[in-house]
Amino acid sequence: MVWEVVAVSIDDLADIADSAVDAFRGLRGYQRDQAFMDVERQIRRLVALQAAMLAEVTVSYSYLDDAHHTPVSWAQAVLNSSRSTAMHHTRLAAMLAELPALAAAAAAGHVGSDQLRLLAALHSNPRCGHMLAGSEELLLQHATTLSLGDFRQVCQRWLAHADPDGAHRDHELSRDQRSVKSTSHGAGHELRAQGDALTGDIINEIIDRHAAAELDNDIADRLAMYGAEADQHPLPRTARQRRYDALLAAMLKGASTGGSGEQEPLINIFTNEPTFNHAVRNYFGRDTADDFGDPGVSERLWMCQTASGAPVDPHDLVIAALLGHIRRVVTDNCGRVIDLGRKSRLFTGAAREAVLLGGDRCCWPGCGQRGSFIQIDHLAPWAGGGGGTTSPLNGAPMCATHNRRKHHGRFTVRRDADGWHHYRPDGSEIAPRTAT
Repeated sequence: MVWEVVAVSIDDLADIADSAVDAFRGLRGYQRDQAFMDVERQIRRLVALQAAMLAEVTVSYSYLDDAHHTPVSWAQAVLNSSRSTAMHHTRLAAMLAELPALAAAAAAGHVGSDQLRLLAALHSNPRCGHMLAGSEELLLQHATTLSLGDFRQVCQRWLAHADPDGAHRDHELSRDQRSVKSTSHGAGHELRAQGDALTGDIINEIIDRHAAAELDNDIADRLAMYGAEADQHPLPRTARQRRYDALLAAMLKGASTGGSGEQEPLINIFTNEPTFNHAVRNYFGRDTADDFGDPGVSERLWMCQTASGAPVDPHDLVIAALLGHIRRVVTDNCGRVIDLGRKSRLFTGAAREAVLLGGDRCCWPGCGQRGSFIQIDHLAPWAGGGGGTTSPLNGAPMCATHNRRKHHGRFTVRRDADGWHHYRPDGSEIAPRTAT
C-alpha cells in the first residue's frame, strides 16, 4: 500500500475550504449528500493513514526513542489526548495491521469511524479477538452496507457466538450487580437503575405503555382547552416529562391494591433454529460452547435478542420456552415478519404488531423515534390504485412527520437484506450505505 501525504499551507487550506463551501451552497439532494460524504471519505483515509503510522511505531519500537513506555503513551503525548483516545488509536492500528481486507477498505474510505470502533472492540477482546480474522469478509460486508444500529447488533451476535461463555458471564454479572439508586440534589432527585438487558426491555415496555396513556391525556387536555385550534398549540408536557410521569404512574399503580390485575408486559425474543437448538442442548448439558460452529459462516450469526436489539442470554431463552412465555417470530432474509406464532394471550391489531416486531423505530434515515405514536405506512399505496395490501410485507414504521413527508414529497421506500432504503422522486437514494 502506498501512502501519499501532501503538505498544504494554512492559507491554501483556508482558500480551498472557502471555495468548497461556496460550491456546496449551490447543491441540493443527492449532490449535497455526495459532497459531504466526499469530505468524510478523506477523513476516513487520513484515519487509516494515521493507524498505519502508529502500527509502524509499534513494530519499530521507535516510541522508546523519547523514553515512552508504550505506543499508547507515545500517542497520548503526541496527540495531547486522553488515554482512552490513545488506546483506541492503538487498538485500531493493531487491528488494521492484522486484517488486510479491512485495512484496504479503511484506506479507501469505505468504513466509518463508528464501525471501526465496534470492530476494534471485538479485536481487542482477549477471549475471542483472534477469531475475527475468520469473519473479516463477513463483518466488512455488514459494516459497509448495514445501518450503524443494525451493524451494532451484528457485532453483539458475533461476540455472543464467538464467546458464548463470556456472554453468559457478562449477563450473570449484570444481573448480580443489579441495583437502584435514588439521590437527592437540593430540590431535585436522580433515579438510577442498572441490570441485565432483558429486564431493561421489560421496564421500557411498561414505561412506554404508560407514556402512551399520558400522551393521550395531553392531547385530550389540549383539545378541551383550544378546540378546533388545538393542533396549533404545543402539548402541556414534553416527551421526557411524560416518561417521568409514566414511571411514577406505574409505581403508584403497583403500590395500590388495584394494580394486580394489570396485563403483564410481553417481550418477544427473536432467535433462529440453530441458536435455539444449541441453547436447549447446552442448557441440559448435552452440548459444548464450540459445537455451534464458525461465527464467520452464517450471516445471521448467533441470534438471540429482543425486538429492540437487546441481547438475551440463551439460558433465559430456554427458561422462557419451558414456561411457555415465548412466541415464535419468523422473518425473511430482509428482516420482515412473515409469521407470528401463537401465545396464550392474543392481541388486536396483529398486522401492526407484525410490522413493529421487525423494527419498532421510525425507519427514516437519521430519525429512529419509537413509541406508541409510531404509524405504519403502506410501502405500495393502498389508495389511489397503488394496489398495496395491509400486510406486514407492505408495512414500514414511521413517525407522523416522516409518514406525511413520504407522501407529500413523493418519496419511495423499500427494504432488502441490507435494511431500509429511501429514494427521492428523481430516483437518487437518501443517505445511501455503500462501499463504492
